[in-house]
Amino acid sequence: MKTTLPLLLAAGLAGAAEPASLCPEAREHLKALVAVDTSNPPGREAKAAAYLKARLDREGVPAEVVAFGEGRASLIATLRGTGKAKPLLLVCHTDVVPAEASEWATPPFEPVEKDGRLYGRGAADNKGMCAAMLSVLIHLKRAPARRERDVIFLAHGDEESGGNQRHLDWLLERRGEELAAEFGLMEGGNTVWKDGKVAEVRVQVAEKAYLDVTLTARGSGGHASIPREDNAVARLARAVTRIFEHRSPPVVSPLVREFLTRQEALADDETRAALRAVLQAGPEELDPAVDALEAVNSDFAAMLRDTITPTMIQGGYKSNVVPTRAEAVMNARLLPGSSPTRFLSLISAVAGDPSVAVSATVVPESPGPMPVDTGLYRALAEEAGVAAPGAPVMPFMAAWTTDAASLRRKGMVVYGVDLPLSDEDGGRVHGKNERVSLAAFDWYVRFLNSVVRRVAVR
Repeated sequence: MKTTLPLLLAAGLAGAAEPASLCPEAREHLKALVAVDTSNPPGREAKAAAYLKARLDREGVPAEVVAFGEGRASLIATLRGTGKAKPLLLVCHTDVVPAEASEWATPPFEPVEKDGRLYGRGAADNKGMCAAMLSVLIHLKRAPARRERDVIFLAHGDEESGGNQRHLDWLLERRGEELAAEFGLMEGGNTVWKDGKVAEVRVQVAEKAYLDVTLTARGSGGHASIPREDNAVARLARAVTRIFEHRSPPVVSPLVREFLTRQEALADDETRAALRAVLQAGPEELDPAVDALEAVNSDFAAMLRDTITPTMIQGGYKSNVVPTRAEAVMNARLLPGSSPTRFLSLISAVAGDPSVAVSATVVPESPGPMPVDTGLYRALAEEAGVAAPGAPVMPFMAAWTTDAASLRRKGMVVYGVDLPLSDEDGGRVHGKNERVSLAAFDWYVRFLNSVVRRVAVR
């Protein structure tokens, strides 16, 4: 059978070029990174950065560790190409959220293989991606193929710090020229793993903005035996409840409409009916239709509104003393195009109590959707078609927030494509017993390798 060169290229470069050591080495990198406790706070990402640099030094890939605090550091590595095309940026973060060891079935910072899965904090978020990117970069260096782009690898710390300025923003301000790229790949997508294979590849092209809102209530205080109307704790509780129960007006953007339309064909009967109601709703019907969708699929409903959720509350220092002050933090996620300043004004009005101050460090609006007519998006879609035949590939807006917005504001086209996770495994991210299927991890390593080669090698 005669096979032409164009057909070989259409099948993807990775199939012929993939070395046998690609996935095994990536697994070893993942285990080594999980074993490093980089809980943020306090971070301690310097140990992870040192591991990455040691492996890159061994392969002759130029890499630099950039410190930003005691025990804290990020890593930048650049594999040079001919410069014919602008660079490709691969981004992951090495810090993780803290883990309460007593709640875990295995030690959170001891990688444990069990039943085809790897358990450990960061296995899914986000050390699996760091391990995959490291392995891909190393094998790209070993390959004799001609690279037409620089491939930049950024493994940064401080991603899990919330809405404050992160080290990535510091790097972009001071080392922006070194990180400038045409395209970027990072976390933020949603690759669905079901029945031992990839069922969907949801490529993140937009996301909500992150905003922490602080509510501060004040009252006269005094002895707890005398109830007072201006009790700060009670005032705060009423304001938090009013804000939490408030529903912002729903917005069905073209991107979200397209995504929900495609999901309608894939969903179970109950979710399909709720999606259809949203998609067919008129202006007066949309709000209750979104409420009904929230009851069956809160993830999809969160794409349609600005949301705000109470996460922390504190006040008082003794059970028989009424405090003069109580404070709560509520975490908001705002749709692209939503004004944080207007949202804060709305929340102040909803709180309904002038004695409860509402404040926040205002963040920029989230950038609009990334284009899907680029060479990188086509590579993602076509290579996914090879790696997961029959699995739909679609752009979507994440209800969560990553560092992609910082890169997109610099003019980069950035997509989020995550490790495949089952619904159960996705529910463990930031929770106890975090894990990733090793078969899913291997799939991601091979997929990422094929996409990077397709975009960077000619």
